[in-house]
Amino acid sequence: MGTPMKSLEGQLVTLRPIDVERDSPEWFEAMQDDEMHLWTGNNIPIDVDEVRDVVLATYANHPGIFAWCIRENRTDKMVGIYWIGVPLTSDEHRLVTFDAQRIAKYFWRKGYTKEARSLVYHYAFTDLGVEEIRASAWELNANSCLSMESAGFELVRSYPRFNRKYDSELIEREYVLRREKWNQLNGKQY
Repeated sequence: MGTPMKSLEGQLVTLRPIDVERDSPEWFEAMQDDEMHLWTGNNIPIDVDEVRDVVLATYANHPGIFAWCIRENRTDKMVGIYWIGVPLTSDEHRLVTFDAQRIAKYFWRKGYTKEARSLVYHYAFTDLGVEEIRASAWELNANSCLSMESAGFELVRSYPRFNRKYDSELIEREYVLRREKWNQLNGKQY
């Protein structure tokens, strides 16, 4: 169930199901930058085997997520990983998913995340019938918070939570993007 049903193609990037063998060397190289790991639960991997057998294999085979490799159209270079949760019905009886992504630092602030996000959200809202996408970020991770807010996410709550990586209590921010808001911002009707 964890493999996406289709590839998603934009102007800058194409998202396709993860190919663990092919993508591992490139993703290992990208993950050597410690800035990619400042606000995530993962660390710099030891070797390509770890990326293949632990990181990418987990994403590709996880039954609770749909995960894509993001590749730059012009060069076919790996840009990052994007995943959403298999949709579930919330306590409010809405079909919801969550999203997360990791983008290689070289591709930050160049429109790749924005386009990948747009492709995934279109897929979630149209093909999967999702009504809400939920996400979270540490308050100190200003770039992620601003990126979500610019995509139309609304802050629903902030609360203290222990962060193992920093061995301290930090503020986590939870966001939601509703299909209605996405439609309004993008002039679409799903």
